Amino acid sequence: MDNIRKQFPELANIGKRIWNKVYEETHLYHLTATYILLDLQQSYEACWRIHMTKRCAQMLLKYESKTITELYETGMLGHSVYSHILELIEKKSLKLEFYRVSMVHGHLKAIENPFDLLPLFQSLPNHEKTRWQTIMKAKHRWFQPDQILLEKGQRVSTAYLITRGIVECKIDAMPIYYRLGNIIGIDALFSQDFLAHDTYRVSSGLLEAYCIDGILMNQFLKDETLAPSIYREIALHVLSNNYQTRLKLNRLQLRLLVHKRAKFYWNESDISIQLKENQRLFILAGYVTHLFNGQTNKYESIQLQIFDNEVEIVLNSSTVAYSWMDEDEEFSIKDTNLTVHFPLQTYDLTLQK
Repeated sequence: MDNIRKQFPELANIGKRIWNKVYEETHLYHLTATYILLDLQQSYEACWRIHMTKRCAQMLLKYESKTITELYETGMLGHSVYSHILELIEKKSLKLEFYRVSMVHGHLKAIENPFDLLPLFQSLPNHEKTRWQTIMKAKHRWFQPDQILLEKGQRVSTAYLITRGIVECKIDAMPIYYRLGNIIGIDALFSQDFLAHDTYRVSSGLLEAYCIDGILMNQFLKDETLAPSIYREIALHVLSNNYQTRLKLNRLQLRLLVHKRAKFYWNESDISIQLKENQRLFILAGYVTHLFNGQTNKYESIQLQIFDNEVEIVLNSSTVAYSWMDEDEEFSIKDTNLTVHFPLQTYDLTLQK
């Protein structure tokens, strides 16, 4: 903003409040453009590579044309040679501009199979990938720009696993963006206690996604390889939509907390764990038993408990839970890095390289 004031002195009389609003709006546009650019790069990698190769070739031809002209003006090139070279450059430029560019060597398709983009399935053995790809094929859908996927307050029977494109959710007029790998509405599909947290719509461009119903979600949760990732996505949505204010973490920080720091409990059969003072316990499914001073308390899902004293917690086979310390939250605040781009709030963030 200081540079703008120097270049345009006539704007010096604009009040600070207006400048701040302009800055906030500009920052929002910048972040939005960054998210869209990232999505294009990752969702259409081969197309992006072809496009950027084409742009680089055009820049080189432009520079070549300028250099040849400078040589001609110094008298180092004759007119006929100069005209011939310039004609060749112009033909190449026209071909790049108006003709189809060949595929990059080694790529069979310009647009990759959407299933292959999903991190959820990438670690599976090939035969398991093939099995899941067959299951998912019937769930594949395209959605138009601005199409509403979920209405605020609606009962959710279908969640959406994003492969390409961006989904936008506006809370208090501030947009939150979701993209590849996020499952929109998974929290409300998992627990009937929840309704759609807000209205989710397709942002700029087309959206490619897989529709996840209750049957398919339960198939995911019964798979020992996939279940931890699905539970993590559910936990992230539940914490973000219901406990964000209490934890004083934004959505990106919660994502880092769940992915990097929180300890995951699942498929544990009647084991006891010791939780320290101020340790958090988030019960996503099932229940836990709290033993303290000879008394027994039962905590059902879905709830977040923060204990004032050291406690003993008994888990069982139904329990799905996460635990972490307050220093883990501090780590998530300090370690915020926008290489994890989605879902993000579009305020209180700075771009880092």
